[in-house]
Order: sequence, then structure tokens, then C-alpha cells
Amino acid sequence: MKDTGWALVLACVGGGGLAGVITTLITGMFNRPRNRADAVATLTDSALKQVNELQERTAEAEREALAARNELRQTRQEMREKMRELNGEIEAAVMTLRSWRSAILSTPGVPEPLLLMVRDPGGTVNGRHL
Repeated sequence: MKDTGWALVLACVGGGGLAGVITTLITGMFNRPRNRADAVATLTDSALKQVNELQERTAEAEREALAARNELRQTRQEMREKMRELNGEIEAAVMTLRSWRSAILSTPGVPEPLLLMVRDPGGTVNGRHL
């Protein structure tokens, strides 16, 4: 009975173990293409997700760059207008100073210190001829 018990145990374990190994091999052989396809699908999905995120970031960066260029263009235009205004105001101030200088120099009895200041021996005030 001892021999039959061991034989029975070995048959169950051996048969079940062998059947399990054979089942695993057969399943592995038939599932291999599916596992590869699943892996490829997972990698493809992951790559597409990363590409989509990169495209979104790129599009956002392009929109920001376009907005910055437009803002720069507008700022340059505003600065040009301000420079024209300032140049006009400077020319008006220079004309006023020239007229005051002419009036002071042509008026008799002007105090000497004022005449010295207005005559400007160098002929310029801040690099501009008056």
C-alpha cells in the first residue's frame, strides 16, 4: 500500500505538474503575439500621448511668441511716436530759447551777468547751437 500511495501521489503531482507545464507552454506560445501586440499598443499609446503633449506645448509656445512679437511691434510704434513728440517739444523749446536770447541781447540795459550767461562764448548749450 505504501508503494501505491506514493505512486498515486506521484501520478497526481507529476500528471498535474506536467499538465500545468504543458498548459503554460501552450498558452505562452499562443499568447505571445497577443502580448507583443499589447506591448506595442501600450508603447504606441504612450508615444502618441507624449507627441500630443509636445504638440500642445509647441502650439502654446508659438502663441506666446506671436503675442510677444505683436506686443514688441506695438511698443516700438508707441516709442517712435513718443520720440517724434519729444523731438517736436525739444525743437519748440530751442526756438523759445533762441527768441529769448535774441531779445536779451538786443535789449539795452540788460545786466552784465545775464549777458555773459546768454552770450555763451562756446556758442552752444548742451551741444546745440542756439
